Amino acid sequence: MSISLLLTMMLVGFLIGVAKTAVGGLGLVSAALLATVLSAKESTGVILVLLLVGDLFAISIYKKHVEWKVLKSLIWPVAAGLLIGVAFLARVSDLSLKRTIGWIVLVLVAAFPISQRLLKGEFDLALRYPRIVGNTLGSMAGFMSMIANAGGPPMSIYLLLRRNSVMNFLGNNAWFFFILNASKVPFMLALGIIKLQSLQYILPAVPTVAIGAMLGRKYISRINQQLFQNITLVSAAAAGINLVLRS
Repeated sequence: MSISLLLTMMLVGFLIGVAKTAVGGLGLVSAALLATVLSAKESTGVILVLLLVGDLFAISIYKKHVEWKVLKSLIWPVAAGLLIGVAFLARVSDLSLKRTIGWIVLVLVAAFPISQRLLKGEFDLALRYPRIVGNTLGSMAGFMSMIANAGGPPMSIYLLLRRNSVMNFLGNNAWFFFILNASKVPFMLALGIIKLQSLQYILPAVPTVAIGAMLGRKYISRINQQLFQNITLVSAAAAGINLVLRS
């Protein structure tokens, strides 16, 4: 492995750790960045393993702040989206998957201001139309998580629309993605996306996942969320454009 690839893996691990305990949007940057240096399908498997490591830190920190009733209501739409994602992955070429990941990242970046506008309004979509909102965003989270490990934004929008407290938001998000990511492993193994040789990329990144998770937890209250959010969106957009244009 080259030094540049090693450093990239360590950076990806660190960003995943921070995303799991503090700034969730960094997950988009990680997925897009890794897809530029590895094949799209292998990057999807590598990211999944690293996300599960980050999930373990997240649920250990926010284990008391979960609303199981909310998560149970999403089981079927998420499962439907996940299975559609499995079918898509079984048929798509690596080149097409890279472009798909790039476009998903760009659409999510473009949709972010819309979601923020909705959140500032008095009209609570999640309370007015709970089933429609839950089914739509849940299935999107399942599908995008399966094909690009990018289910965070739809889930975040759903939880924020419910006006979750910060701690409940973090707890629900942590447990939701731990369960979802663990359920994806058998499918990824069956499709040959998680491979034994991928350990050479995974192992160097695991320690930095832990470092990122601990630093994110420690400094979450000191982070300028608006500035970090803007940097994350610009970085994700640049990575997404790179995937679309270079694929």
